[in-house]
Amino acid sequence: MGNWRYMKKVIAMPKKLLHSSFNQRIEFQTVSFVADDLTGDTVEKPVSLFKCWCAPQRRTMSQQFQLTGLGLDDTLTVAIRHNDKVQEATLAKYKDETYEVVSISPDDTNNYMAYDYVVIRKKKGAGKRG
Repeated sequence: MGNWRYMKKVIAMPKKLLHSSFNQRIEFQTVSFVADDLTGDTVEKPVSLFKCWCAPQRRTMSQQFQLTGLGLDDTLTVAIRHNDKVQEATLAKYKDETYEVVSISPDDTNNYMAYDYVVIRKKKGAGKRG
């Protein structure tokens, strides 16, 4: 995370978002470790934290080139209404795909219209799940 300050500048998005922009559902999850009934091995089990509407964010070409240099070109940024629970999230289910939460830029200003920006990356080996 040595490039975090630089990364925050690259993924910075405009503060004014229209309500109509929040047109996609996203579910934030954490992972619980449970014993497999058949083998007794410990396996990961996703646990839902909350679901909400999100606003996918577009990037300029300049931002995309900068993110490529940081190895983050395969990520998506979504905005959500501020929710403290997002800090616990390690996974996100978006458009029937499982994503890892890469970073969270929370807005703790207590403003009426506070938004958190969440950067997610498609989880390797995770396909569509019902």
